[in-house]
Amino acid sequence: MSLNVNKLDARYQSLRTERSGWDSAWADLAELFLPTRWRSDTDTTSHQQPVINGRLIDSTGVRAMRTLAAGLQGGMTSPVRPWFRLRLAHEPDKVENGINVWLDEVTERMRYLLHQSNFYNAIHGLYADLGAFGTGLLIEDADENGLKFHRVDCGEYVLDVNGDGFVDSFFRRMNLTSRQIIDLWGESNVPHAVVTSAKDNAASGVTRWDVIQGVFPREDLRYGDPSYRGKPYVSVYWITAGAGNSGARGHILSEGGYDMFPAFAPRWDIHFGDVYGRSPAMDVMPDARMLQAMAKTHRIMEHKIADPPLLGDASLRRYGVDRNPGGFTYGEFSITQGKPLVMPIQQPDSGAIQYSWNALQDVRKIVEEGLYVDLFRMLLDDDRNQHATATEIQAKQSEKMLLIGPVVERLQTELLSPLIKRTYQLMQEWQALPPAPEGMGYTELDVEFESVLAQAQKVTATSAIEQGVAFTVNLSGAKPEALDLLQVDETVKAYMDRIGMPQACLAEDSQVKALRQQRAQQQQMAMQQQAMAAEGQAAQDITGAAKNLGQTPVGADGSTLMDTLLGGITGAGGM
Repeated sequence: MSLNVNKLDARYQSLRTERSGWDSAWADLAELFLPTRWRSDTDTTSHQQPVINGRLIDSTGVRAMRTLAAGLQGGMTSPVRPWFRLRLAHEPDKVENGINVWLDEVTERMRYLLHQSNFYNAIHGLYADLGAFGTGLLIEDADENGLKFHRVDCGEYVLDVNGDGFVDSFFRRMNLTSRQIIDLWGESNVPHAVVTSAKDNAASGVTRWDVIQGVFPREDLRYGDPSYRGKPYVSVYWITAGAGNSGARGHILSEGGYDMFPAFAPRWDIHFGDVYGRSPAMDVMPDARMLQAMAKTHRIMEHKIADPPLLGDASLRRYGVDRNPGGFTYGEFSITQGKPLVMPIQQPDSGAIQYSWNALQDVRKIVEEGLYVDLFRMLLDDDRNQHATATEIQAKQSEKMLLIGPVVERLQTELLSPLIKRTYQLMQEWQALPPAPEGMGYTELDVEFESVLAQAQKVTATSAIEQGVAFTVNLSGAKPEALDLLQVDETVKAYMDRIGMPQACLAEDSQVKALRQQRAQQQQMAMQQQAMAAEGQAAQDITGAAKNLGQTPVGADGSTLMDTLLGGITGAGGM
């Protein structure tokens, strides 16, 4: 069943209507926190001029949002340190048949591909969108050149969720020129009006058209069909004009499909039933607005001190006043009777200036704390603090992590984990994976996060292991049987897992078993050799004792015990 462009457009328009209540809020948030990231899907002139907010007086919100985005990137997806690794989903501690080495190799290849792509640039912008608007949209695809990521500006997309509340559909608008449309889809697939415009050299780069992409679950899925109709997700592009007199609301440019949902739409926080998320910027928007008014008043006060309104003697009306630096003004001092010819009318008191400044700083602090600036600055300061111990730093970080812990977990669930699984699937499609070891088959994989924020959440678990082992060892001094409670292998694996040690650093279970059997055999052989040596020494001791006994004098004439025994035997024989 082919797609109906009228039905597609009707669904798109209904989702836009549902989203319309958020548009004004997003526009206000962009003005205070992210002026360049709001794009209305009805605006066709945004490409003609840069988005600069001329009404912004105090940039605290913009700078704080920049810190939040950089902090999330450094804390969750740092480009300079490992932040994830792959493991088996149902047997995370299983290390056999070279599986651990293979998993580490796949992880390293995936990290390389992400570094070679535009992933880290795109994810930084996505974090800013989350902090400001509460929702973001990132699309991942691949071609022969590698991975490609595209972040869609807030206001240019609509979302839909499934029964579990997860985003499984999106529509986005692209405002493209005639030349761009021809390059992407070819002349044979676009309306005649676009082709005509593209052939007009003067209009090919000026005339723009709205192209909509829709990705959503396929209702008429044909299982086993190798074409796009066998893909679980539809991907369709249509242009909203150029349908002629057919009565259609547009013209379909292409239809395809995906095996896995290609987009990630994380939300900072959501209320039940909401499609779009809520952001920390929404919480501090009243303070950011007040900050603009306070900053304006404070600047006026400073301006009045530097350039106050003046009162001049009436006699100067004939001469005028030169207020330029080094300027000279003529006047009649006899008229003013020694008073200044010009004096300020109003100059704010220095105490009022300081009071206004302190009030500004208080509101700025509220905005920065609401955007977690103190948390991310603390992480940077701890890295520079050479005197604090690792335990002290971890303890302080774990307290702060409680504030952002739910956000970290949500981003791992809605963004990072699906992104790694999508990347793995693309690597399979483009044959970028190393040969799998025997026994892998269709084993399901999972993602283990080891970023700064992820590890900070695990500090409590590692501390519990350390304290438990230390307590048991101390107790074993009085009660040795206490050590029987510890499962050493599981304890070591759990601790190594929580500190992020690569699986390749651990021996496989079969290797550990072989080493222990070899060690047990060596110990048994050593014990047998010791037993044999002890038996030999006992025999030597008996022989020596008998010899000494035979040579011991027992008679007055100096005869030995052996002589006496031999003599007795001889006498008995003569009888």
